[in-house]
Amino acid sequence: MSQPIPLRPDYREAQRLESCAWHRAVAASALATLRHSDPANVLKAAWPNDDRAALILRAAQSPTSTDDFPAFDKTGLFQSLAPSSAALQLFERGLQLDLAGITTIRIPNFATLPPAAIFVGEGKPAPNVHWTFDTTVLGPARKVLILAAVTGDLEAATPASASALVGRVLADSSNKSIDAVAFGNAAADEDQPAGLLHGVAPTTAAAAGPDAMAEDLGALIGAIGASGIDPSGAVFVCSPREATIIKIKVGPKFDYPVLSTLGLPTKAVACFAPTAVASGYQGAPQIETSKSATIHLEDGSPADIVSLGGVLAAPTESIFQTHLISIRVRARAAWAVTPGGAQVINNVNW
Repeated sequence: MSQPIPLRPDYREAQRLESCAWHRAVAASALATLRHSDPANVLKAAWPNDDRAALILRAAQSPTSTDDFPAFDKTGLFQSLAPSSAALQLFERGLQLDLAGITTIRIPNFATLPPAAIFVGEGKPAPNVHWTFDTTVLGPARKVLILAAVTGDLEAATPASASALVGRVLADSSNKSIDAVAFGNAAADEDQPAGLLHGVAPTTAAAAGPDAMAEDLGALIGAIGASGIDPSGAVFVCSPREATIIKIKVGPKFDYPVLSTLGLPTKAVACFAPTAVASGYQGAPQIETSKSATIHLEDGSPADIVSLGGVLAAPTESIFQTHLISIRVRARAAWAVTPGGAQVINNVNW
């Protein structure tokens, strides 16, 4: 008699539903601004059975307290906004902590791993291991602020079309930006956390040859293990070119995840031990919309519309005059990695 195949959870479908809920909540906010209505009413009319979107929308409204609602999977929420972000996919595999009401969290890790005998003879004393601990500090949380503008013609669109458009705009504006900071090597400052590769000495690339890729990937895993960190389930992160080459060349038994990102340059390959990566979020994300603001159209180095010296930022755009609607999503987040848990090769020869 044949055995029935057990049902398995479809994580991709769960992620798709989470993403849809977020996009619907933001689209409802945008449409409500254009139609001078309440976002909850727009959402209820278009998607009456999407309880998750209603929860996100209600939690994002001030002065409603998020204490009245179930806890959010904040990493999942941001991954819904930036579905192609390799950083958020990495954080989902690592340690996730809640920074609500907390400035920093100190995560202990071993500074040295002393050798110790685990077998002793009968009647002989057992070794007393002296561990040397260090700490990795997560926090304080920095502000994540995502701005995007869509045409006011959104008012004439169906809610489904508006949701798809808003999702695309938010994804395009956040995917590369998040990864560029997370996989950078800059030190922490008052604006952003340190890049996960800050202070990481690059591993030397293997010489060109048929085994160069295998040697490089092995070297990265080996460097993590040599730091005393368990490399099981290590995640490789690289540019689309290298990610494609790895996925084409590796065999079916290669069980390490490979994530593609625009946050790393071509020829760079990074490797992270999930147990060494920690992330945290402070409070639920806030959704805000406007159709009367003036914005500085600059995605690299935005400035105040008018500086203290009276200098006008350029180019600027009047949301009202050009019939646009500005969408802003903000939250507070932080990440950190235990020393040795991140390794990188900057110039592979394959």
